[in-house]
Amino acid sequence: MRNDLNAAIRFLRSSISFTAAALMVLTLGLGASTAIFSVVDAVVLRALPFDEHDRLVAVGERYAGTHMFNDSREPDALSSAAPQNYADWAAQQQVFESMAAIASGWLTLREPGAEPESLVPERVTSAFFDVLRVRPVLGRAFTQENEIEGRDRVVVLSDGLWRRRFGGDPLVVGRTIRLDDVEGGEGVYEVLGVMPSDFTYPVGAARATDIWVPYVVPADQRVRDPASRSSYLQVIARLKPGVSITQAQAQMNQVAAALEAANPVWNKDNRIGVRPLIDHMVGSRTKSWMLMLLGAVGIVLLIACANVANLLLARASAREREVGIRAALGAGRWRLVRQLMIESLLLSLAGTACAVLAAWWGVELLRASLPDNLPRVSSIAVNFRVLAAAAGLAVMTGVLCGIVPALQLSRPDLSSALKDGARGSAGAGRRRLRSGLVVVEVALAVVLLVAAALFIGSFVSAMNIDTGFDATNVLTAQISPPIESRRAPRTRALELTDIVDRIAQLPGVVHASLISGGLPLAGGMSITTLRVPGRRLDLNTDQGVSIRNVTPEYHSALKIPLRRGRLFQRSDREGSAPVIILNESAAKKYFPNESPVGRTVTLNGDRTVVGIVGDVRQTSLEVDPRAEAYVPVAQGHAVSGDLVIRTSGDPYEVLPGVKAAVLAVLPDVPVRNVTTMETILSKRLAQRRLNMLLMGLFGLLGLVISAVGIYGVMAYVVSQRTREIGVRMALGATPWDVVLMVLRNAAALVVAGLTIGAAAAWYLSAAARTFLFHLEPTDVRAYVAPVLLLSAAALAASAIPARRAARVDPMVALRAE
Repeated sequence: MRNDLNAAIRFLRSSISFTAAALMVLTLGLGASTAIFSVVDAVVLRALPFDEHDRLVAVGERYAGTHMFNDSREPDALSSAAPQNYADWAAQQQVFESMAAIASGWLTLREPGAEPESLVPERVTSAFFDVLRVRPVLGRAFTQENEIEGRDRVVVLSDGLWRRRFGGDPLVVGRTIRLDDVEGGEGVYEVLGVMPSDFTYPVGAARATDIWVPYVVPADQRVRDPASRSSYLQVIARLKPGVSITQAQAQMNQVAAALEAANPVWNKDNRIGVRPLIDHMVGSRTKSWMLMLLGAVGIVLLIACANVANLLLARASAREREVGIRAALGAGRWRLVRQLMIESLLLSLAGTACAVLAAWWGVELLRASLPDNLPRVSSIAVNFRVLAAAAGLAVMTGVLCGIVPALQLSRPDLSSALKDGARGSAGAGRRRLRSGLVVVEVALAVVLLVAAALFIGSFVSAMNIDTGFDATNVLTAQISPPIESRRAPRTRALELTDIVDRIAQLPGVVHASLISGGLPLAGGMSITTLRVPGRRLDLNTDQGVSIRNVTPEYHSALKIPLRRGRLFQRSDREGSAPVIILNESAAKKYFPNESPVGRTVTLNGDRTVVGIVGDVRQTSLEVDPRAEAYVPVAQGHAVSGDLVIRTSGDPYEVLPGVKAAVLAVLPDVPVRNVTTMETILSKRLAQRRLNMLLMGLFGLLGLVISAVGIYGVMAYVVSQRTREIGVRMALGATPWDVVLMVLRNAAALVVAGLTIGAAAAWYLSAAARTFLFHLEPTDVRAYVAPVLLLSAAALAASAIPARRAARVDPMVALRAE
């Protein structure tokens, strides 16, 4: 084996051009595969880091029929639960050994002598630690007794926060810290414990949770109010021993039926879904997306393997005499196969080493390009699992590339191989194999290029969609004062308006405004009932209207077009006539075939419609705008919101002045989530952009590698047919005749590959339908462009060998014989 290894090294060193070409192809194919696998492994394949993770499930609400929260792209998705429903689930279920609720929020840590720090907390019920079977390494977790208002001022710290802000001091347990709580006001909290360093939930979140506090059901959410419903709890549970997910789903169906019977309006068509926690975290759509990328990069690797196999076959023709001598000296077939396979494996391992270095760099780029909401994105890395997979790929690639050339070359024709004039002329079988590999390369490249064309077209469609607003030069920032001020919402509204007025005076600010209820494309939505006097409303079918509280300059700040009437004015304040603005969808819904301007609607009292504005996409680019209503902040109940500031230049240049304005009015309220509308829009396009870039890259790799393969085969054919070409030219064939002969050979291979590839792409295109936007997977344009591109690349790759063939000197060719 050592001798074989030394011989393989000598062979690769003596064939620098062959080795360099093969290493380049393998590095591209294996590097791309390793990088994509590291993403898929972290997001989809890796198990949850909890005891008996397969017993963990997510429990959530599901709605039958057409409902605003149904997602046709994710039919198994679970919606958040209302606190009232969660309480009944926990009381009536019999299939879970523990069930916990989780709510998000914001906390600000204020330590004497240190800068305030905005924390990422999780509000959880005490069963959270039982469900995941984790316990603090210092101190203890809170209990059910802490889920009562007045006893809930306790916290459990994450290891990161403990080390960052408290220096890893074990005496922190029992200390008190001061927190500003959006949900409960400023208060003093006792530190009960510190979680293990390897614990985080949600697993692999873009920003890890800093602190856990008890979840206490707000007083107004302990009974079911027909006019109000808040669903925001994430629910996880651990199955009892011996209970399957199917059994758990059946029992929760009974609970759902009982709740609907007891509360027919509140829980109409409301079902309870049970799903493995890992599937809920990842989502079937994300899983399909990841597997699609893995399949695409697998095609790149197959093209690379076919190309290297072709290179090895070409090299085999030049080694027939060497192998014949080895066989004549007594080498058996297994000995020859082993020698050749070691060369192939060594080449593959060297390519894998280069590929891992390329993948390390590629993973960093991928992680920065992936959507922020992708599960476990922070855990993406080239780790031991990825390196083990890369090693496995290296062996598999070495075998795939080398087995056929090795088997063919291990049966040499000694009588011809040992002749002095033997030049290793390949047989018809080997020529057919090389041609077949080129056909395979072209066919696979067509599949990749069609996919690239589809995703490029989809991204262009998403970019061209009308969002309803202008995102350029718009700064946004969240203001979330503590909840105790909500006892005086009018006072808070005046403070928010004062902040907006101060910002409007800053240099570089064109329009300053504030919105409460969620920024466009940020996903937030507050639904309420709007009534038109004199018209009957079916509460069972009406899905309400999305309500936003805004200051007068909001629509101007985002350049949302005014269709009819007027925008809000400074005179629309408390004490003046209540007014409202509808979007076009709401106007069509509540006032079909008539103008609503000047009409009266009921939304928290009677209001006069003063204007109609254009529709804005609120939740995502894929979801059509819904009915939406705007009311002035001064006439509403907004106690927090998002600043929306249009600037004349770089939005971040006005940020210091914005922070100063907030500090002047609300000294203890930090400015959170500072970003731009362009960034928000970019995040919404992140997955489509990444699909376009990756598929485009894979298609380009397939195109280049296939072109190299075509060039290699045509160059090989020309070298093998030099004598024949010389004879043809001696008998009167012109150089143009020779060129046409070579191009015809190449065209036959390319046409066969294009036909097979186009048929395969047409068949596989249905799998991409879910990820396309306003584009059919059978769009003819996505097939014509790749065919033309590959044909041009094949023509260019064949032109050089054809030109070389046309320059063959008949006398030289015949004399060599």
